[in-house]
Amino acid sequence: MTYSVTIANNSGAPQNVAIFVATGLNQAFSLVWLSQTINDGGNHQFKWNEKAFGLGWGTTAQPIDIAGQFNSGHPPAVVEPYSAGGKNTLPVKYDNQSFMFGDTYYKNDLYNALVISTDTSFTVAQSLTMSVALYVDLFPALAIQGTPNTLYYFDLTQVRYFLTVTNLTSGAVLPNMIMQASFYATSSLAATMTTPVMLVFSPGVTNLQYELGGNLIFSKK
Repeated sequence: MTYSVTIANNSGAPQNVAIFVATGLNQAFSLVWLSQTINDGGNHQFKWNEKAFGLGWGTTAQPIDIAGQFNSGHPPAVVEPYSAGGKNTLPVKYDNQSFMFGDTYYKNDLYNALVISTDTSFTVAQSLTMSVALYVDLFPALAIQGTPNTLYYFDLTQVRYFLTVTNLTSGAVLPNMIMQASFYATSSLAATMTTPVMLVFSPGVTNLQYELGGNLIFSKK
C-alpha cells in the first residue's frame, strides 16, 4: 500500500520538512528518513510503500548519537515480513576488516517483526562506530548501536510516522522520542527539530495533507 503526505509550506520562509519513524524502543535512534526543503508558498508530496522493509548496517563517525550522520554500509537486504515463509532475519558478521551480511532467512517464531543477529566474529571495540538499521522503502529509518553476539528485534506493529521541521539532513540521527524533554533542555545549536506530529492514516485513507504555518505548527487540512 502506498501512503502519501502533502505539505503546503506557508511559514514565511523555506523549511526543511522531514518524516521520521519511531517504534518506542528506548535503544533505537530515529533517523531523518525522508526530507525536503520546501520554499515558502510551495508544496511537496512524500510517498512510500509502507510494507517495503529492509535490514542493514552502517557507520557513524562516532558511536551513534544525536546529529550524527548514519552512512549505509551496503544496500539493504530485502525482507518480506508479511509474506508466508518470507525472509525476516538478517545475520551481520565481520570478515577481512569489514562488516558484511550473511544470507537472510525465515525465522518461524516471528510475527510482524524483523530481526538482525550479530555473531562473535568482532569485538565491542570494532563495532563502536557500526550500527544496525531498519530500512523503510529503501531508506534507513531506525538505527541501533552495533554490538557482537546480539539479537535486534524490530516490532513492525509499533511503527509510527512523524512530521517535523529540522536542520538535519537525510540519515542524520534525531533525538530519541522518549528523551525529548531532556534534549530540548540541553541541546546545542547543532541539531534542531520542532515538536513532532504523528501521522495517522485512518482505515481506507492513504493520503494526508498538512499546512505548515508561521509558528511552525503542522495543521491538518
